[in-house]
Amino acid sequence: MEPWLAGKHADLDPLRRLLACSLDHALGDLRQWTPAEPNTRVAFHLRHIAGSVDRLWIYALGGQLKEAQLAYLQAENQGPGDRDELLAAVAQVFERVQTELRMLEDIDYREPRYVGRQRVEVPLGLLLGHIAEHTQRHTGQVIALSQ
Repeated sequence: MEPWLAGKHADLDPLRRLLACSLDHALGDLRQWTPAEPNTRVAFHLRHIAGSVDRLWIYALGGQLKEAQLAYLQAENQGPGDRDELLAAVAQVFERVQTELRMLEDIDYREPRYVGRQRVEVPLGLLLGHIAEHTQRHTGQVIALSQ
């Protein structure tokens, strides 16, 4: 049963719950569909999922990227990878985001956040929604490439 139907993360308000459930759903799909030996294209999407969720989450918290995050971005397309290591990196980022989602208090989803070097202004709620949909889009790419 899909996480949102199974009652997961019921302690969160609907928007944070949507993101938490979306991450759970994506991780389940990635674990199911990632081949034993991910090729370069599959490995890219797995690295990109971990990296993009990490980067977008920093923006959601009101921060700016650190050098390590920019270096990770440059290395996302570094070739094939080890399945267990790639999935562990995704799971680690997802777990951190889900934990930190619970620490946010007095959330105003209309509050502005600033994304990228150009500091594009977006509402926090839209940014959280984008993390969910962007993750699902790349999860779909892993599934398509793995069949």
